[in-house]
Amino acid sequence: MAPKMEGLSSESGDDSSTGRSSSRRLVKNTEEYRKRRERNNLAVKKSRLKTKMKTQQMMDRVTQLKTENDELEENIKILTKELSILKDMFVAHAGHAHGVKLNDADLVKMLCEDSDVDEGVSLLMSLSQGPPL
Repeated sequence: MAPKMEGLSSESGDDSSTGRSSSRRLVKNTEEYRKRRERNNLAVKKSRLKTKMKTQQMMDRVTQLKTENDELEENIKILTKELSILKDMFVAHAGHAHGVKLNDADLVKMLCEDSDVDEGVSLLMSLSQGPPL
């Protein structure tokens, strides 16, 4: 048990079980109690409003990002179709017009090799222009 300080006793309002002094407790229905309750109620309302606003902003952002994601996925579909059409056109043109036969594996290999991208582009350009004069 903690030693008692001079001038303090358990009757002085010290409540050891809660760590609060009874002199800090307010008696209900007093002016000070009502003021503190009113301030607390306002603080709670303000805090809840702030939380609602943050939640709404987050939901708006989620909606915006979902819409943007849908648009990007649609662009991916369109570009994938376009790539497929252009690839088919290139293979048909290169194979028939210039006597060059490229299969899909050769085309994919040529387009996927990062170090040879410039060479692949040059090759594609030269094939599309026809044989040198």
